[in-house]
Amino acid sequence: MNVLRLSLLISVVAFTAVGQRNSPEQRPVAPPSCPVTRPPAVPFTPPGEHKMGPDDNSFWLGTEKLWRALPKSGEVWGWGPNAPGHEHDLTAKIFWGSVDFDYHKREDYSLKVTGRRLDGDAPPLVVDKVTNALFVPHAAMLTGVIVPAPGCWEITGDYKGQKLSFVVWVRQVNQ
Repeated sequence: MNVLRLSLLISVVAFTAVGQRNSPEQRPVAPPSCPVTRPPAVPFTPPGEHKMGPDDNSFWLGTEKLWRALPKSGEVWGWGPNAPGHEHDLTAKIFWGSVDFDYHKREDYSLKVTGRRLDGDAPPLVVDKVTNALFVPHAAMLTGVIVPAPGCWEITGDYKGQKLSFVVWVRQVNQ
């Protein structure tokens, strides 16, 4: 009888392990202490036609002067090894839209991006220079950011006096 119970227990454990290994990977979520940006009560749609943008899982955030797309589930970034000199940083690209942006004009690359960690001390966010990304019929401003530590981060874009902030959770990725 003990052999039968032991066999049954081994079978249950084996099936459970196989089921866990083959189950779809769960999407990482931010802890409740990090107020990741969620869709606004009143949906926003940027002016004009946009080929790149929200699908059923994302939404627009901002005004016609400055906007970007974010996931409805809250933005979660992985943090781990990266470029030489930044082995433990996260590099992400952020696209920003504006009716005022004209990629032909040098002065229109005046977007300033800053970031601060909300749940602890951290070195400042490092921001690459602004460039453009062309999505016919519109162009977007594009910048890279280097996040120096995991945690809850507020990132703000300031373009020609119009500010837009959003909060992301940056999680540690196992190496």
